[in-house]
Amino acid sequence: METYNKLLKETATEIDLFRIFSMSAEFKHIHVREEEKMELQKLAELTPVPIRESLDEPSAKVNVLLQAYISQLKLDGFALQSDMVFISQSAGRLFRAIFEIVLWRKWASLSLKVLGLCFG
Repeated sequence: METYNKLLKETATEIDLFRIFSMSAEFKHIHVREEEKMELQKLAELTPVPIRESLDEPSAKVNVLLQAYISQLKLDGFALQSDMVFISQSAGRLFRAIFEIVLWRKWASLSLKVLGLCFG
């Protein structure tokens, strides 16, 4: 919640929302393994929303895997698949929390963007 309160701005874009989501404390134990880097690079090229961070950063991995899940991209690595399951299971709850925050702040435009991410 601290991350959301600090980083959420009324003018946030989808790029910002994915970035903020990927920085959630929920994902602090996700790390980028050496054997995953090639596949993450390939997936990052296919994601619809650009990723600003280096793919060596855990938040970039979370961002790529969330977008890969939403885009229904196929994964090759088992380690990436297990991380994607964890991320996808957390996504609904975390985006709902972000939605509640922006709704409480009365940011209508951003509420609509976040709601679109909650329900695809």
